[in-house]
Amino acid sequence: MNPLQASEPGWYRTWIPRAAAITVAVVATLYGSRWVFGNTSGFVVTVVISLFAAFAMLPAVEALSKRGWRRGLATGVVMLVAATFTAIFMYALINVAVGQTIKLVERVPDYVDSTVTWANDTFGLEISSDQIIADLTADEQRLQRLSTNAASGVLGLASTAVGLLFQLLTISLFVFYVLADLPRLRAAVLRRMPPSQQQHADTIVGITIEKVGGYVYSRSLLAVFSALFHFFAFSIIGVPYAVALAMWVGIVSQFIPTVGTYLAGAFPLLIAFAEEPFDAVLVLAAILVYQQIENYALAPRITANTMNLHPAVAFGAAIVGASLLGGVGAILALPVAATIVAIIQTYGDHYDVIRSERIESPEEYEDRMRELANAKEERRAEQKERLRREAEEKARKKAERLKREAEEKARKRAERVAREATRNPAD
Repeated sequence: MNPLQASEPGWYRTWIPRAAAITVAVVATLYGSRWVFGNTSGFVVTVVISLFAAFAMLPAVEALSKRGWRRGLATGVVMLVAATFTAIFMYALINVAVGQTIKLVERVPDYVDSTVTWANDTFGLEISSDQIIADLTADEQRLQRLSTNAASGVLGLASTAVGLLFQLLTISLFVFYVLADLPRLRAAVLRRMPPSQQQHADTIVGITIEKVGGYVYSRSLLAVFSALFHFFAFSIIGVPYAVALAMWVGIVSQFIPTVGTYLAGAFPLLIAFAEEPFDAVLVLAAILVYQQIENYALAPRITANTMNLHPAVAFGAAIVGASLLGGVGAILALPVAATIVAIIQTYGDHYDVIRSERIESPEEYEDRMRELANAKEERRAEQKERLRREAEEKARKKAERLKREAEEKARKRAERVAREATRNPAD
């Protein structure tokens, strides 16, 4: 045996198998976690939605419990009220969709006539609209295919509705159990933690409930104001389905971040345009007016203490939530982001901003904006004072000119009278 080989250490004989085993374990864990999450992602989304709904309804349940209600009864009443409003909203939307679809089908011959008339007048054609409608309805095979597709669509819609109903029942059970047994559930979780960590865990749970409840409260209040304003506006304009469209605008604009305002306004615009194009202009004006009222008068007062989020953070959170969980993630992203920000503010360290020529602190920015506003106000006051002095000077000069003209007229009148008296001494 070579003496050099005999003197070599044997560490690699121990660590290489350990490293290989650890690598295999990590890879297996990652793939296993991915497989588990992929197969249980629907359940995870259901649990997240249930917790969000439970935390949103918790302030109302707590208020009824403090008034002497049993917690189970209070939970049932709050959930029944929420389900009633949801059912009314869905019925209103379905009513709008079905009504507009029926009107669209009834107006198809009119649309065909107007299109054919425009084509004949523009291009000098001789197309018969009656022949086109007859050709569309005469093909039995096409009608059979349409009826078959409609039947399959109805079956697919029915299966989707059954799945959605099952998911709603599952979420309702989770929400009821969480709300009805929240004190015992919280105590059971805290018992598994040492006393030093129980206070932190309870604080985090309290912040989460406060932010989610505050988010739902503020958005619901804004939705009520929005729905009332748009209901009166749509009723005055004469847009059909004013109640349903007002509820749509109120709920969608408040609870769907970033694009909710545009989605909420597009639907009533289309309905109004289908009835009367000029009504769509009035609807757009009403929506823009309310947005200004909400942005500058309502939202700053209602959301000041509930959703302290920078617009960029809210926009980024909505994009991340939509990327992870789709539309549900986009809706849940704002309260989650507000909770994370509140936890960071509670437990994070805070330091003073350094002084630098290249970095302007928020205090310096506010001071600079205040100085600019004061300088602008001073310039406005000076301009107002200058205009006042100019107006007074003009008034003074005008008064002097009128006085001189009056004196000149009086002098000329006296001279004329004197001349006339001189020529007629007998008088």
